[in-house]
Amino acid sequence: MPKHPLLDKLFRRHSMELVAFANSHIAHSEAEDLVQEAYLRLLQHPDCAAIYNPRAYLYKIIANLGFDYHHRASVHHQYLEPNDIEPDSLISPLPSLETLMDGQLLLNKCLLALETLPDVYRHVFLLNRVDGLSHKEIAEALAVPQRTVERYCAKALAHCFTATFHDKS
Repeated sequence: MPKHPLLDKLFRRHSMELVAFANSHIAHSEAEDLVQEAYLRLLQHPDCAAIYNPRAYLYKIIANLGFDYHHRASVHHQYLEPNDIEPDSLISPLPSLETLMDGQLLLNKCLLALETLPDVYRHVFLLNRVDGLSHKEIAEALAVPQRTVERYCAKALAHCFTATFHDKS
């Protein structure tokens, strides 16, 4: 006895007509796969008994899958000319693992360098570089001259640069 008698009954009665319908939407070689996918999606429906007309539901799934198939083919054709570019040869816009690890190492060195600065230098530097406040805004907030803020930021940046790029560890 099949595990899903409704599915078995639907398949026996309608698979040929569904394949013919799928053929009208996509290439013949893909039509049977599309029909099988439709049956799988019907099988995954949380409440198959609630579907009023399973045959019509399968037709709708196949029509949607056909639309998706053509959309993917269109996007593929638009961005990849056949035989021109191998997808595996495309360069990822994401940084490599080595680049990420190097960046993390530099960040850690910079953070350690910031910890060795006097609190006021570190605070001013972080307000400027992390929080995005201008030198003028920081000077007003801390009630110090703008030139002092500029000097603190410059010294903190030079300290981070020296610790990050000239430290041998």
